[in-house]
Amino acid sequence: MAPRSYGTLLAEQVADALSAGRSLVPYHRDYCGLGLACVGGTYVYAEIWDGQLQGLNTQDERPAFALHFPTRTEFVQWLSQQSDATLSRRELADSFYWDNQTITRQRLRQFVAAE
Repeated sequence: MAPRSYGTLLAEQVADALSAGRSLVPYHRDYCGLGLACVGGTYVYAEIWDGQLQGLNTQDERPAFALHFPTRTEFVQWLSQQSDATLSRRELADSFYWDNQTITRQRLRQFVAAE
């Protein structure tokens, strides 16, 4: 069975929250997983280290991962097609990142419900 994508409605709700100045960026020491923000009108999906989006370092000495979407339309289109499986980071060689504080449907729903 193919994973169910988040869909346009949830993606639009997330984009609304981000464009209103909210961010999905957890804070604690070291690796904090993946987060979402809208910075200067650009939507960002990126690693978080020490509570900072697009972190300064990574566990395995590689550049921090980040995707930038210059428009709301591009961000919504991308997020609507994602799922817990596609954002699980299982494609990475280091199992430390697999499902480790990733973006999930549950996190997105909690984020938009907290408005």
